Amino acid sequence: MLSKKINYYVHPRFYIGLWITIIILILFALSLISKIGKARHNVNIKHYLIFVIPIAMALIFPSAGVISKDMSMGESNLLGATSEQQVEEKTMTSVFKNESTENSDSKEDASEKYEQYKVGDVVVIKDDVFADWFFDTYAHLDNFVGKRYQYLAQVYSKDDFKEDQFLAGRNFMVCCAADLAGYGIMCESNRRSELTDEEWVTVTGTISAYQYNDHLVPMFNDVTITKAEAPEVGYIYYKNY
Repeated sequence: MLSKKINYYVHPRFYIGLWITIIILILFALSLISKIGKARHNVNIKHYLIFVIPIAMALIFPSAGVISKDMSMGESNLLGATSEQQVEEKTMTSVFKNESTENSDSKEDASEKYEQYKVGDVVVIKDDVFADWFFDTYAHLDNFVGKRYQYLAQVYSKDDFKEDQFLAGRNFMVCCAADLAGYGIMCESNRRSELTDEEWVTVTGTISAYQYNDHLVPMFNDVTITKAEAPEVGYIYYKNY
């Protein structure tokens, strides 16, 4: 908790609950101090070896982020999936974009709320608004076509992409590492061959509507790519639910 490495596994909004739990456990341990010197029936140390396992695992395996190899493009990834996969993916996608869609439905132009982040002719999308922006682009694509955006992302491939296409994506966390899901925007660039999967880049591009697997999806054209340093924790923490 003190090192913030807990961010790899749990959404920061649970910090208060985690600290309360830690305090309760410490108080519980302190309440047992007076019993340390008293005799017990189970004095054989073998009974306590089971506690060595989690302690050893915590020391041996370093804290590190989880990389989602399966990056998705909004709901377009549902095409060709099994029924079970469709239900799971639709549930995750609806959880992520529910409030984003509701908020933007009340406006004529869903892209207007991001104009405040404009620098010159580019709207810079930071991590704290990335999830809302991402799902808004899918829900209201017409509002975003022709506008130029920039964000930090990792490079990913998809089997059915052309040679000059890649997915600029991020891993989203709603609750913990167990629900981690990757989402990204398709980019088209003649520099694709210079990029390696999972490397961090800053992508800048103009959104167009692209026909992908019978769905219209947002795609970055006229793409500018800049190598970037990996953030301390690369997740997008989604909290609007």
